[in-house]
Amino acid sequence: MRGLRDLQRVSRRWWLAGLLLLAVLGLAGCQPVQPSAAAAIPEFTIEVTDDAVNVPEVVPGGIVRVTIKNNISIPMDIGLARLLEGSTPEEVIALAQGGEEAFIPLLTKASFLPSVNPVDSGAERWFYVDLRTGVFVVDAAEHVEGMPGAGAVHLNAVFTADEIVGTTEPVADVAVDMVDFAYTMPDEIPAGPQLWEFTNNGEQWHMMFVVDLQEGAGAEDVMAFLGDPAMAPAGPPPFEFAPDAGIPPIGVGERAWLEFSLAPGEYLVGCPIPDVAAIFAGEMPLSHMEHGMMKMVTVVE
Repeated sequence: MRGLRDLQRVSRRWWLAGLLLLAVLGLAGCQPVQPSAAAAIPEFTIEVTDDAVNVPEVVPGGIVRVTIKNNISIPMDIGLARLLEGSTPEEVIALAQGGEEAFIPLLTKASFLPSVNPVDSGAERWFYVDLRTGVFVVDAAEHVEGMPGAGAVHLNAVFTADEIVGTTEPVADVAVDMVDFAYTMPDEIPAGPQLWEFTNNGEQWHMMFVVDLQEGAGAEDVMAFLGDPAMAPAGPPPFEFAPDAGIPPIGVGERAWLEFSLAPGEYLVGCPIPDVAAIFAGEMPLSHMEHGMMKMVTVVE
């Protein structure tokens, strides 16, 4: 949801999480790499128009393909969230529109599914996701650079998945298991289009950014440039964010599949979001990356 970018900045340490979320939330797949498998997976479409978000009231449960269409003249940030037990759509929608101060309360009411930010005017994006069953909220808002504030215009819709229909697993090329605080995934990955499966088996929400490191650069260089701006080294950073790669934050127990393509090289993957358990305990949070949730990955021909 739009709230994915509304990190409550308790201290300047949070700047790391905020910057990286802003940098990598424009994530989604392109086309399925296994057409035969895709044909067996149910699908539905979420369409954003000038005054509404159109989605079926009831969609197939289980593993589905979700296509998001932006049919208005401006880029939009569009995300999905699963209502947690005891929450109502009205509560989640209100918190999603509340800006930074509402972000942590939102985590207690909803579990994030993949978001696509931004979706350009006239564009389509897609991903596979295991909806299981439940009640879901779609949040769509005009894309803005920087941190969005409270009071921004949001369009919302609510839908349910009452019955498990999708039982076919997409055939993933790369499987990523996210826990507190590590990735379990291959050390080497083939170059070119690959379907990545992400599973959050941790007790906190997790994500993955992907950066292309210059020769000789390492994780400590990424941390130095993406920590406190006042302490950042002079000059340009020795890395670039890989375009359209990684996954925005997803909630505990969520699974999603996205396709992206990486060129041969050495990459660092990491989870920069803050330790929510520390926040709830009233402690100063480290980022998941500071807890060690990062990994070097080699992409080979």
